[in-house]
Amino acid sequence: MTFRNMGDVASIARAARRGARAVVVGGGLLGIEAAYGLAKAGAAVTLVHLMDRLMERQLDAPAAALLKRALEARGIEVLLSAATARFIGDSHVEGVELKDGRVLAADTVVAAVGIKPNAELAARAGIAVNRGIVVDDRVATNRPDVFAIGECAEHRGICYGLVEPAHERAQVLAERLAGRDARYLGSVNATNLKVSGVHVFSASDFLGAPDTESIVLSDHGLGTYRKLVIAEGRVVGAVLYGDTTEALWYLELIRSGVAIETIREELIFGRALAERQAA
Repeated sequence: MTFRNMGDVASIARAARRGARAVVVGGGLLGIEAAYGLAKAGAAVTLVHLMDRLMERQLDAPAAALLKRALEARGIEVLLSAATARFIGDSHVEGVELKDGRVLAADTVVAAVGIKPNAELAARAGIAVNRGIVVDDRVATNRPDVFAIGECAEHRGICYGLVEPAHERAQVLAERLAGRDARYLGSVNATNLKVSGVHVFSASDFLGAPDTESIVLSDHGLGTYRKLVIAEGRVVGAVLYGDTTEALWYLELIRSGVAIETIREELIFGRALAERQAA
């Protein structure tokens, strides 16, 4: 099964039963949600992920390790750096073979390995396509009378796959159609999610480029983790796990580029303490 729409959700729900053996391929948001739902229904679930950590596009290694621990506490077996070779079975699935030779018995397999932009219509129409439909800062394609926004569009080599950049590009397009000179210069890549009951947030350069430094607050006992990435006296990235109450404030600091040196010592503890210090 794939995990793309409500029909897929219904199929997965029908397959979920106590004692069933389920393998979920893909450790992103949808794969984790599928594994969590199957486990709650009583299935024995193994989550197989190609990368070395879960949700690598949203979480750094420490936050991903906390998420892995939380899933394992819910009875889900998590296999990382595991590549799927083939499905075993004729009339129905019986197992999943990994490239290292391991075979996982399975009655149900869910594939949640990502999506790609649907740019086929644009390509057939002679519009420039790379990974997605290529647009410039005016959200225009190589045809000046054809525009593209949303998950199908690629701007400066990036396909965001998120709703907020689509809204921002729609605003630019609306301005241009109204005769005003608006430009889309890119979006701050931010994700605020609830994954299997756990709140996670990340924004912009949450991993930290070589010329940045990080401030970290971690409590494994409470299952919380907070990291801010600093460059030239400004917040340029953040990742939060477990407690995301300060997420919007950190995102505001990233987008505004405001200097934080006067509140640096209190910054990691949240807005109330930092603003009290600044006052």
